[in-house]
Amino acid sequence: MSRVLVVCTGNICRSPIAEGLLRHLLAEQGVRGIQIESAGVSGLEESGATSHAVEAVRELGVDISPHRARRLARAHIESADLVLALAAEHRAAVVHLYPSAAARTFTLKEIVHLLKQGQPLDRNGSPDQRLAAAVELAGELRGSGIAGTAHEDVEDPLGLGLESYRATAWELETLCRQFVDLVFGSVTAGRFL
Repeated sequence: MSRVLVVCTGNICRSPIAEGLLRHLLAEQGVRGIQIESAGVSGLEESGATSHAVEAVRELGVDISPHRARRLARAHIESADLVLALAAEHRAAVVHLYPSAAARTFTLKEIVHLLKQGQPLDRNGSPDQRLAAAVELAGELRGSGIAGTAHEDVEDPLGLGLESYRATAWELETLCRQFVDLVFGSVTAGRFL
């Protein structure tokens, strides 16, 4: 089973939303064998997702209310086949903590952008094989000098109102949908509901 680790700051807003969306999309597509987890570089251990995060993603048909935050640890990175950071600073923190993970650590915006630049992936393999091929292709494209996106960060809504959380959830939905489509196959356009 392959593991994808989503990383943000406190693991109470952005990464739980992305984790929930990715799980939901993979289930909708019938993709099995990919485990989605999240952590925060300053994770608030055992805290729930913020009420606004829960509400914003619930409006998209996904329940993250059982989520419990955890602080990013080296073991989380070691066991991940792909690390999806939600800001450039999170990618840097992952690589600082575990330098050998650099080749499989991207911001979510970066990997979506890179995969759009490459040849379509072969979707005949297992989900594990498709994920590994996507990570390899994105790494090759990054190494070849293909520029990433100018703005890699998903804005942090912490401390802001529900509308900011909705905007973040909508942005993450779009990015997660594109990621799943690029790696595993087409996801029906539109909201989950």
